Amino acid sequence: MSLVHMAETSFGIDIGEKFTRVSDASLKNKKIDLTSLGEELSVVNYFNDDLEKTMELQAEIMAKMAKDLKISKKNVHVVIPDSYCYAQVMEFSKLNQKELLSAVRYQADQFIPLPIDEVVFDLEVVKENALTKKNTILVIASPKKLVERVEKTVELAGFIPESLESELSAITRYFSDLSTYAEAQPSSYLVINFGFATTSIYLVTMPQGVLLELRIVKTGFDLFIKELKFNLELQDNKAMELLESVGFEKNGTYDLATFAGPLLRDLVSEMSKFVVIAKDKHQLPVKKVYLCNFDSRLHALDKKLTELLKLPVESILMRDVLVNNPISQSFSPKMSSFVASISANIR
Repeated sequence: MSLVHMAETSFGIDIGEKFTRVSDASLKNKKIDLTSLGEELSVVNYFNDDLEKTMELQAEIMAKMAKDLKISKKNVHVVIPDSYCYAQVMEFSKLNQKELLSAVRYQADQFIPLPIDEVVFDLEVVKENALTKKNTILVIASPKKLVERVEKTVELAGFIPESLESELSAITRYFSDLSTYAEAQPSSYLVINFGFATTSIYLVTMPQGVLLELRIVKTGFDLFIKELKFNLELQDNKAMELLESVGFEKNGTYDLATFAGPLLRDLVSEMSKFVVIAKDKHQLPVKKVYLCNFDSRLHALDKKLTELLKLPVESILMRDVLVNNPISQSFSPKMSSFVASISANIR
């Protein structure tokens, strides 16, 4: 387990397409002590709109959240959605940082649809193989314009941006730095970041918490909302209410499994591919499937996936790493929504 450090001078903001989540946490005796946790709607189209006014409105939301949560810290670690980043796990011979960056830039057009000069790279060595003298590198790239926009928004809110990362980076850090592992043998976890516009699938080896494979698919929570709106002629908010209260519950007031069958089949098909890859390529069977982000807003998704994947599926509720206090108790059922913002505090 790597060394965990939580900065006492900063807090985490996860700016999502639908919600902005804020968390202030500290580390005490290897457990996370939550001081503040909050969630508000993000400005619609914040990530797709170049207007100054949109930035100002998003900045107002974040400033008000910090004020309402009584957070006086000014430094922030910011998380942005995977859907606005490009990520790939790549293997290279051992190189110094400059050579590595050059090699990555040379191969980047395989997974980045933008000119190289228009993106910002973040490289992380996730595994070193002494025998083959090769390193496994996680490459995450974000459009420069987006990075500048987010930094400016954070500054407009009156904060100092200390770091910027993708959900992938923050969520996988939870597994490398905090998650407890009780199995006798090494295995792997399938981590499903069920987002608003996309779903990210991460294959993580345990107990080290090393990211082995990743894929982002264009099936997110918003498509389930659209299915309900179309089939039951509902407004957005009513569709969201039904997804949260009934979801995939058997004998519910409607049959989401019928409406959203193709969506679910696509997701399960992608997850099943990862289960095969884990076993055949990495010789690490998938022991568990973990859900986070919008899974808490789609009732019984864990049960439905357990049934379809024939594997245990559960939400990342972080109960084994959180100090039991009024905040962790009141947010307990929805804690999987806050994994990225809480992990942003861990540097």
